[in-house]
Amino acid sequence: MNEDLGILIAEFDANVSHLESITVGLSREQFNWRPAEGAWSIGECISHLNIVNAGHIVPLRSAIESGRASGITGAGPYHYGFLSAKFIANMAPPAKKKFKAPKAYLPPADADPAATIAEYRRVSAELRKLAASADGLDLARVKTDLPALPALLRIFVKMPLGARLTLIATHDGRHLWQAEQVRNHPQFPASPK
Repeated sequence: MNEDLGILIAEFDANVSHLESITVGLSREQFNWRPAEGAWSIGECISHLNIVNAGHIVPLRSAIESGRASGITGAGPYHYGFLSAKFIANMAPPAKKKFKAPKAYLPPADADPAATIAEYRRVSAELRKLAASADGLDLARVKTDLPALPALLRIFVKMPLGARLTLIATHDGRHLWQAEQVRNHPQFPASPK
């Protein structure tokens, strides 16, 4: 397997492990506890990732299928343009800059821990499979659509497949870091006896 993809798959796996360590033994109250007004709970962080990541599946699959059909292959290592690199860097944990989530990506205020965690595992497994299926493609030349952009911009603005996969892993890391900060908050509710 291409080294770039191997690293990305390891990051997807590490994010799932990180999720498990943050959420182990949490009650519903703890999962949905907010450290401050306007701040997200652990459940909101993970629900947001579920919403965003589920939206990546179809564009990624389409880009991979299109890249295969067009024979856009390469071996890497891959380098991405300034805008992709900047976008990825802005998402890296620890969060240095806050971004307002688009309305479509806002999580519910109350989430069931078991269902939310199971959905994260399911979507992460699907993304992992898609990343593995991209082996042999030129991750810099195969382009993906960005559904979060307005329709008119989507026509012109595309992101390299490898950058998009890196962005997903990095964005997950950012919100898992955020969830960990909630769990480590001094006023985080104690576990029920």
